[in-house]
Amino acid sequence: MKKRMLNGKISSILNRVWKSTLLTLCLVAALCVPCMADEASVIISTDYPGVSAKPGASVSFPLYIVNNSAVEEDASLRAEGLPEGWSGYFRGSDSEVSSVHIRAEQKKEDSPELSYSVTIPEDAEDGDYTFTVQADGNDTTAVTKMTVTVTSQEAGQSNFTAQYPEQQGDTSTKFSFDTTIINNRLTPQSYALAARAPEGWTVTFTPAGESSKVASLPVDPDKSQGLTVDVTPSETAQQGDYVIPLAAVSSDDTLELELQVTITGTYDVTLSTPTGNLNANAYAGEETMVTMSVTNTGNVDLENLQLTAKGSTDWNIRFDETTIALLEAGAAKEITAYIQPAKNAVIGDYVTAMTVQNAQVRNEADLRISVKNHTTWGITAIIVIAAVCVCIGAVIRKYGRR
Repeated sequence: MKKRMLNGKISSILNRVWKSTLLTLCLVAALCVPCMADEASVIISTDYPGVSAKPGASVSFPLYIVNNSAVEEDASLRAEGLPEGWSGYFRGSDSEVSSVHIRAEQKKEDSPELSYSVTIPEDAEDGDYTFTVQADGNDTTAVTKMTVTVTSQEAGQSNFTAQYPEQQGDTSTKFSFDTTIINNRLTPQSYALAARAPEGWTVTFTPAGESSKVASLPVDPDKSQGLTVDVTPSETAQQGDYVIPLAAVSSDDTLELELQVTITGTYDVTLSTPTGNLNANAYAGEETMVTMSVTNTGNVDLENLQLTAKGSTDWNIRFDETTIALLEAGAAKEITAYIQPAKNAVIGDYVTAMTVQNAQVRNEADLRISVKNHTTWGITAIIVIAAVCVCIGAVIRKYGRR
């Protein structure tokens, strides 16, 4: 009996001890959890906490603030441990700022636009420099560490490249090259653009996605910019390969790129007169000379050009040369056409079609021939009529009295 009572008392004591211990643990947990939650409720961070830069350069760190609590507040901003001679400031949107408003349950993508810019002195030695930026609220402090590696060496060489640096076509083709300038420097670069093209050729530069032509192109650090290079050849360019050197020059870079244009054969010929006037006068039954001009307006020599003509019925048309054995590119040759209208041709305008052609080209010229009468025949007719009138008058005077 006594033993049973003793066991009951022991169990009762153990239960009270257990309950007290459990209550104590609950109280400790209740006190610790809010502290832990408050400690990590606001977080400040940057995507790239470690960067490299040259002495004298400026570096900007984008900052993001996350609030895991349901309380919004204003937080002051400051940097700690900035090396001697270095300077920095916080930037929000387009202004320098010293504090930021943190919304309740603010996520990273909702973070206001914020960054910290630091300028490295020109005499800074190579090495790693570490400092912190922090946001101080009413009950919280968010801190993130940043490291700038100062190096006199560039991050990499910039490039000037073309997707297809070689193209071909005839002289009527406008060649368009898609190129890219890559700035691997740690600072922004403004590249002056230049081209060395053959005489009579034109080269223009247009930023990708734009319509305005430019003579220079700014490119941010570690960024690239597309550039369209349009090349228009001279109309008289001969068949062959043409190399066009391009240059993009900045204060730190001289980038070079060679484009190649292959001009293929262009066959073309024109038939006209030396003055371009396609009108002539002629007389019925008489042969008239008209000088014609055949011009090779292509960039390939033309061989075996044939000249033909077609006029009105009973007209006779011939050339002093009906075949041109060779006409070099860009050259012209004068040919004499002899045109004889029909003897019974009525006064008026007639069209004579002339053609020059070979296996590659063909061109026509319509020559308008105005058939006229000689003026002397008109004068003779007037004299005859006048003489007849005089004779009639004399006859009337002589015999009119009888």
